[in-house]
Amino acid sequence: MSSNYQELEQLSQSLLFISESEYPLEPFALPAGTSGQEASSFLKAIGQPEQTVEEVTVAHFFRNMVRPSEEDAIQNQNAQKFMALQQWLEKNLKDVKVYRLGQTQVQAYVVGQAEDQTWMGVKTTLIET
Repeated sequence: MSSNYQELEQLSQSLLFISESEYPLEPFALPAGTSGQEASSFLKAIGQPEQTVEEVTVAHFFRNMVRPSEEDAIQNQNAQKFMALQQWLEKNLKDVKVYRLGQTQVQAYVVGQAEDQTWMGVKTTLIET
């Protein structure tokens, strides 16, 4: 794997994305020759061409996770880790997008293109009732 992917693994290690449940952030890379630039090509690359997709900004996706807390030191540590991850994604990948698939159990993918033309990012599950 590329050094970018290894950095992504390190930054996302042990991070839990909190919605109505907690799920880990997992790094992923699209197969060679595929793209995440458009929703339709991304869905095809992950084998779900018929899935309904919503696109949101990276800032919107991470908004609750990067918010510090005045009372909770652990939340502050996690917010700093999420800020570092968000900054890394925006600095090291171009055309970063967030695709949300599903409604109650949402599969969320933050994906962008690395210098070596690989599309990679992190994915997680969100529970929204």
